[in-house]
Amino acid sequence: MPSLDYTAASTNWPGFWVWCLVDLWGGGASGGGCTAANPRYGGGGAGGCYVKHLASGLTLGTNYAVAVGQTKAGVSAGAGGPGNDSTFNTTTAVAKGGLNGGALDAADGAGGGAGGSTGCTGSLIVSGGGNGGNRSGTNSGGGGGSAGSTGAGGNANGITQGEATAIRPAAGSTTDGDGAAGRSSSGAGNPGTVYGGAGGGGRTTSASARAGGNGAAGYGRVYWSPPTSLLCCGCG
Repeated sequence: MPSLDYTAASTNWPGFWVWCLVDLWGGGASGGGCTAANPRYGGGGAGGCYVKHLASGLTLGTNYAVAVGQTKAGVSAGAGGPGNDSTFNTTTAVAKGGLNGGALDAADGAGGGAGGSTGCTGSLIVSGGGNGGNRSGTNSGGGGGSAGSTGAGGNANGITQGEATAIRPAAGSTTDGDGAAGRSSSGAGNPGTVYGGAGGGGRTTSASARAGGNGAAGYGRVYWSPPTSLLCCGCG
């Protein structure tokens, strides 16, 4: 079946047939940062959502907008933000970015951004992103994993990142969509992995503010299957 892959913030699928299948991964949320005080630890962000949608009744040759959620940057001395959404035809199919970023200066045992699938739209499959990890003792929280066609993204557990579901955008990949590990030493939070992995929390043990890790960009893929007679017009 023919397909096109999408990574740009704004582009189009050019209406090759009257129906198509759409896979969308939302971007990951960013991790929480730390203020300039000693010590401080950020929570991990939530992983991006996944939807599969069958779009029918389309018009041949009409452009249908495909938007892929881009990287969500962590902020120095700021809380993490929700991931950026991926959409087909604006509202026809929506894979929400990670629903919540990690907390700023998280308390021990708290601060991870809650994941889930609230706000997603897809006619065939809707899967929620994994939860971000809470601060755990002297470690910042890890990022949640992105969702996929086989289920929800993995939840982070303290410093340990959440993993993406088994079916990932790139065939054979073992890392696509995993959240970032939290930190056990001072520094900005680690970034999530494409596609849709969430950023981990920052950590400081000095009078220096730190940013949470970036939430990774999402992804899109569109499939269609016109009749063989159209694919082979004029053959034989």
